[in-house]
Amino acid sequence: MESRAQVGGNFLAGIATNETDPDAAIDRMAATLDYAIENGYQPPADFMGVGGMKIFRDLIYQMRGLMKADHRFYKQHGFYKDFPQKHRAKSAAMYLVGGMMTNKKLQKKMGSKMNEGMVMPYQAALKKAVPVEGPAPSEEKETVTAAR
Repeated sequence: MESRAQVGGNFLAGIATNETDPDAAIDRMAATLDYAIENGYQPPADFMGVGGMKIFRDLIYQMRGLMKADHRFYKQHGFYKDFPQKHRAKSAAMYLVGGMMTNKKLQKKMGSKMNEGMVMPYQAALKKAVPVEGPAPSEEKETVTAAR
């Protein structure tokens, strides 16, 4: 949760669960968030935040033909200034895919196939994965987070 907040540029005020005294945990989180807003507090990103942002930036650059709005934002805000890449063939393929995805009929036909295609490189590892013992997803504790 911490690295997700950092990659998104959000302040993580805390994490409250229903393990022990959720009301006090939520009150502490609210007080922390109040302090951060009043004082304009934004902690510096650590390794997880910087690394996660660079990984996401690399993905956006690689798929810039498909993720046009994200690429435009990253380019306008200087996210690529330390990022020289020359993968021309892969970039051209993503522009082709991006152009094809503007076709409404093709979008309808693709449906959720895009997600399946993104997960495809990891299928072999997922099949070999050993289930972790623990509570079933429905038995997990409730978690409340706040981000600015």
